[in-house]
Amino acid sequence: MDQYQLLLRTINLAKVGFSQAVVQPAVGWLVADQNKIWAEGWLDTTQAYQTQLADKLSNNHYPTKARLFINTNPFGNSEMLRQLATQHQLKDVIIASEGNTDLQAFEWFVNRRFYLYQQKKRPYIVLKWAQTTDSFVARSNYDSKWISGVHARKLVHQWRSQETAIWVGNNTYRFDNPRLNVRDWKGEDPIRIVVDPKQSLDRQLHVFDQSQPTLYYSEHLTPSLPKLEFARLPNADGWANRILHVLSDLHQRQIVSLFVEGGSQLLNFLIENDWWDEARVFTADKRFGKGITAPKIDQKYLISQQTVSEDQLATYYRFSLEAEEEVEK
Repeated sequence: MDQYQLLLRTINLAKVGFSQAVVQPAVGWLVADQNKIWAEGWLDTTQAYQTQLADKLSNNHYPTKARLFINTNPFGNSEMLRQLATQHQLKDVIIASEGNTDLQAFEWFVNRRFYLYQQKKRPYIVLKWAQTTDSFVARSNYDSKWISGVHARKLVHQWRSQETAIWVGNNTYRFDNPRLNVRDWKGEDPIRIVVDPKQSLDRQLHVFDQSQPTLYYSEHLTPSLPKLEFARLPNADGWANRILHVLSDLHQRQIVSLFVEGGSQLLNFLIENDWWDEARVFTADKRFGKGITAPKIDQKYLISQQTVSEDQLATYYRFSLEAEEEVEK
């Protein structure tokens, strides 16, 4: 069998096995010789990788020329991985992330949250919003519900389940009162993030309901409650310093990815300061005429456009252009 195709399969297995961003890369593996794939699968990101892989490899007796193919080294230590393969009578270990340039790029993309979390010392940040064809995200009274259609909303709940935490601006909490859960999808609810220096939000809002983990940053010392942790926000000048503190603190808490759903002011601020890695923008066949203007993002970052039922979805990646510019240097 072709080695490239086997390694590509491990990358696809890692992608299938991915459910939510955690402080471990998604790992796909298989055991094969020249004629047959003898075993394959992915590792559960919530359990120790070394024990899992040892258990999975011990379930079979492999031919003498069988090798372990894996998308990335889950231990960081190459010798540890090779010793594990040797213990199970495997001839060698072939790692996609150490292969040719194409395989490295494919593998990096699957684990982009993990790698950029390590590289940038902050969560991987995904922006999302829905806008009308005349580029508004809400009416003048801040009403923004149901711009996109039902299929787009279900997809958003799937996206929420994939990210570690979710954040919206305070006006979105006030006027939309979102729950920010995954009720229309199967998966883990993300950690809700609130940044409210003066604790100005009404305690009757859903974000205080203790139905899912919530991290609330403010300048006041407040006792935490079950699933509602109050974190101290330094009395810093300006939102830039506050957000830098929050992003650094989230990194220290091992929150690998952050899904930001609004509002326009917060999204624009993150875009202007280059605090984003990916953006997903729905455009619905609706017009408001006036209202809250949608964020603007440079079209040079546009990667793809597709139809989701009655809506159009545009996807932007900032990291891909950054990589190209780094290569050119």
